[in-house]
Amino acid sequence: MAKRFLILIMALVVILLGGCGAQQSDSASTTPTQEPEPGITDDTILIGANAPLSGPYAAYGTIIKDMEAYYQKVNDEGGINGRKIKFVYYDDAYDPSKTVGVMKKLVENDNVFLVSTCGASCSMAVADYLAEKKVPVVGTITGNSQILTYPNVFGIQPNFSTDAMTITQYALENFGAKKVGVWYQNDDYGKEALGAIQAELKRNGLEPAVEIPYSTTDVDFSIPVMKFKDVNPDTIILISNTKMCAAFLKQSAELGLKTKFITNSPTADISVSKLAGSAAEGVVFSAFFPLLDDDSNPKVKAHKDFVTKYVSDKTPNTFTLYGQLNAEFVVEALKRAGKDLTREKVITAIESMKNWNGGLQENVSFAPDQHGPGGESLYFIKIENGKFVRIK
Repeated sequence: MAKRFLILIMALVVILLGGCGAQQSDSASTTPTQEPEPGITDDTILIGANAPLSGPYAAYGTIIKDMEAYYQKVNDEGGINGRKIKFVYYDDAYDPSKTVGVMKKLVENDNVFLVSTCGASCSMAVADYLAEKKVPVVGTITGNSQILTYPNVFGIQPNFSTDAMTITQYALENFGAKKVGVWYQNDDYGKEALGAIQAELKRNGLEPAVEIPYSTTDVDFSIPVMKFKDVNPDTIILISNTKMCAAFLKQSAELGLKTKFITNSPTADISVSKLAGSAAEGVVFSAFFPLLDDDSNPKVKAHKDFVTKYVSDKTPNTFTLYGQLNAEFVVEALKRAGKDLTREKVITAIESMKNWNGGLQENVSFAPDQHGPGGESLYFIKIENGKFVRIK
């Protein structure tokens, strides 16, 4: 009896051990389930952004709203590879310290797939964080060249250095500038542009006759205007934004400052003429998007149709152009990355884009060492009778 019992126990042990071995074998042969990509479901792609909806740069917040409108258009047309775009953004008032909180909320709470960033200083404030989290930044709304050195960041506008160098060259070659003054925004944006202006002048045996910074909180520019009058430059390069540029031009006219003015693409909106009136006549701007007055251009007509249908105030302007430009870049990147979306595939897709012709730009190329277009897309316009006219 005892012998039979012992045999039974041994048999049970063998069975149990065999079962464990089988379970271990099954477990070892099972492929682990891949973690789903953040912000991706079977039918949605979640994208985030910071937006200066308040503060001195609130006008630029409309770019984010116009991106939202363009995404709605894409969704109405069927989305991207079977998915619709969900777009979430929060106000940071163009305050870099607030941008940090906004991006952490988007990445860690909302779990977005990718982001767009707005503003030079704001974008730089979160660049390290987004790189660490491996979040693609597609359509960064800034020309800051430093941020484009990050492996996960891509922009669609010419960088500030290239833009500033190009307008300086124009002033030297077309104005015959010899005594150049610079009025610039005292932040990352303005300082980068100033450095490029200084370098281009030095290359031509010159240096700025006077450099005057301003703060985005300034409201009175009479003191810098009078300083410029004392120095009497033949050309003043303005590195600014639309609202500040218009205010400076208006006070310059009121205080009798007579010189040639040239400014860069971030200020190239017809609101400068509307705010400054006759003081803006003849001012030269760089630009990289089609002129809205060119109704013979089918891209302009398509843009106006989009604005009429999807944008709340129905008014085409530089900001609606920026909005479409950045949003269609994001959409193109997502399309090229394919249905099996991953963040890595988006980055690879952008770096392989060559001579892309979008809805508003042409011949845009990227590469592993080129995360934004060069100066080839820039051209020049001026205000004439309250309208932009292309300079041939």
